[in-house]
Amino acid sequence: MSKRFDYGLILIERLKKEPNEFLDVRTIAKEHKIPMAYLEKIAQEFKKAGWLESRRGLGGGYRLAKEVSVSELIQFFEKSYEFCPMGKYAKSLS
Repeated sequence: MSKRFDYGLILIERLKKEPNEFLDVRTIAKEHKIPMAYLEKIAQEFKKAGWLESRRGLGGGYRLAKEVSVSELIQFFEKSYEFCPMGKYAKSLS
């Protein structure tokens, strides 16, 4: 798996701990020693996917908009490939 997957999993699991609260990405990044800008970019991607809600200003941040499974995270970050039986050729499905 990739760092993006690892960071995305950390973000989702942290937000699950306080499902009704908006949490600042900066705080989560500091807690887990993750680059804040990188985690913010992942949070924005999750928001576009409909997984997170955001709120600006004081008390703002992100919270879960829906339950997200590990398998959904894997599918989100890892491209699907179609392999030929001989394993010689592959084409991306995304």
